[in-house]
Amino acid sequence: MFYPRTDRQEQFIQLAQELAAKFAERAADYDRTGAFPYENYADIRRAGLPALVIPAEYDGWGAGLLETILTMEALAVGDGSTALNLTMHMQTMGEAVETGSWPPALFDLVCRQAVERGALINSIATEPELGSPSRGGKPKTTATPVYEEGATGPSLIGWQLNGHKTFGSMSPTLDYMIISAALQDGSDEVARFLVEPGPGLAMVESWVALGMRTTGSHDVLLQGRFVPQSHLFTRGATDKAASKTKEGSKTNAWFMLGVSAVYVGVAVAALQCAVRFARARVPTALGKPIAELESIQRHLGQAELLLHEAHTQLYYSAEQWERYPAYRVQLSPMVMAAKVIATNNAITAVDHCMRVAGGASMTKALPLERYYRDVRGGLSHPVNDDQALVLLGQGAIRQT
Repeated sequence: MFYPRTDRQEQFIQLAQELAAKFAERAADYDRTGAFPYENYADIRRAGLPALVIPAEYDGWGAGLLETILTMEALAVGDGSTALNLTMHMQTMGEAVETGSWPPALFDLVCRQAVERGALINSIATEPELGSPSRGGKPKTTATPVYEEGATGPSLIGWQLNGHKTFGSMSPTLDYMIISAALQDGSDEVARFLVEPGPGLAMVESWVALGMRTTGSHDVLLQGRFVPQSHLFTRGATDKAASKTKEGSKTNAWFMLGVSAVYVGVAVAALQCAVRFARARVPTALGKPIAELESIQRHLGQAELLLHEAHTQLYYSAEQWERYPAYRVQLSPMVMAAKVIATNNAITAVDHCMRVAGGASMTKALPLERYYRDVRGGLSHPVNDDQALVLLGQGAIRQT
């Protein structure tokens, strides 16, 4: 894959690679302790990277979808957890730029803060009972209206949020969270709010995971957290219903392709590690590097083939998404297919890299065992394999 193709792509990738080199030096220690890598985010803010997808009118860098996934993949080669977290910021703001669905005042606020101080944002929507909202369902988190008495009677000034959110990725360092809650005003609607850290919002350090151990994906508790009326994004039955057409639904390509690029980046790191190992490993009985063995070359070739296929799917899908905005509902199956192919290929590629290193791949002496654990997280992000296959099958039925 001949990327970068433009000077902008080259600049973004080079910046990500410079940061990735720093993150890679710290990744093993953080993975061992599970501590949150605050210094990574200090580096990210100093580099101005939170402004990557912010429009140029705010002095942001105005990156498109393809430029963003190239950047996030390069960052993930250094540390998957940090790249995955930053991708959540990128997909949140990228989708906001693409759809123009945010209230102008809130969009203006977050864009300016991202540029001026490197503010980071993520949507925290999953709950213990609800699971992922991608499959539908109503949150148990509630928003109760708060009124203020005035000369002409009570007026709505905000909402009091109460609830329990899970998988709050990047929560230790977030500046803004998007919180979904069921409105307690008799409407039976669900709304989304822009919430900042403060009184009534607490983080419970619950994230102890097999892989992606340093994302800080802790639980977030809302206990009477007041949010002003001006920080309400949207309200309605469900966001999913609003994008439904007779052809299907428009997916969030920024999320699916963004997270997929991270896991492909982890697999790229594994392949680089396996190649270095194969070149350096000279068994006494062989008398030459194992990289010269066809059996080793075959495993490396399998990994390279899988990553080539994943890159082709990701980059082409992103290019088409940007080139044909009027056909994004029709392009959604392509995006889903790219997500499934890329994440599964990344897992299988790392498996081949493990075989190259043999027993050494199981030890902390090599980062391969971390890559093996991290890359498996790709299966859990929406859209998961089973759901994608059903949706693709339904699409085939509609077209026949």
